[in-house]
Amino acid sequence: MTNQDMMGEVPGATPASSAQSGPAIGGPTSAAEPTFSPDAHRLDLGRLGVITLVVGIALTGPLGWACFYAVATDPDPVVKGIGGFFGLLFGGLCVLFIANFWRVTRPRGIVVDAAGIWFWHGTSWDLVRWTQAARVGLSYEMPPELPTVGGPLDHLKAKVSDWLKDRIFGALRVTDKRGIALEIVPMREEELRELPRLLRYRAKEPAPTPGLPPVMWRVRLPGGYHSFEKLITAGERFGGHTWEGWFRRQWSGGAGRGPRAAG
Repeated sequence: MTNQDMMGEVPGATPASSAQSGPAIGGPTSAAEPTFSPDAHRLDLGRLGVITLVVGIALTGPLGWACFYAVATDPDPVVKGIGGFFGLLFGGLCVLFIANFWRVTRPRGIVVDAAGIWFWHGTSWDLVRWTQAARVGLSYEMPPELPTVGGPLDHLKAKVSDWLKDRIFGALRVTDKRGIALEIVPMREEELRELPRLLRYRAKEPAPTPGLPPVMWRVRLPGGYHSFEKLITAGERFGGHTWEGWFRRQWSGGAGRGPRAAG
């Protein structure tokens, strides 16, 4: 399976005017897929979630088992300490991947084209036009660098953890950015209520822009490098001054999407 298959340009696209002649807000609600402009970019979050979780389970499952096997069979207390630490780490990650499988892989995604940003959930479509958005971009967080404290065992754990993180991130093709999300700040808050299927993405704006609503749509995205190169290119091509690109948010402790706006 290639990156083009996962999230490349939408095949069979027709001129931009076809997409732009669609509904002003809300998009089609039938099973028929809208007609997109040339060079439209599709990000299939459900399919990408399947690939990420399958690779994650395939990596963390055997690693967790190997660590626990070392704890059970090796008499060296240092090996037992390191093996137990990473066994819990990889075992916990594997359980987390499995527990979130259906939620992460449900059919959904985004298409960026000349008309705006299309959302699909199953067979339902919603459109947020560029003219309805005050700012669109990709936010991210960076965890703080924590100093290594303690004795040689803690130092060794930190070194091994960094080495494994680099290898796993490389295999998953993920970036060290955390909490990556597509953020859309609307021109008018009332338009949020006209897209009921997108209320699940509604969140407070961490740093409200004067004159704009203090709410936004915030869609969490998986941390794959190939997820963003073409997405950013499409945003720059179609979004104009509305597209902000990458911008950094304050570290939230990895708690997720943050507080929701009041209904």
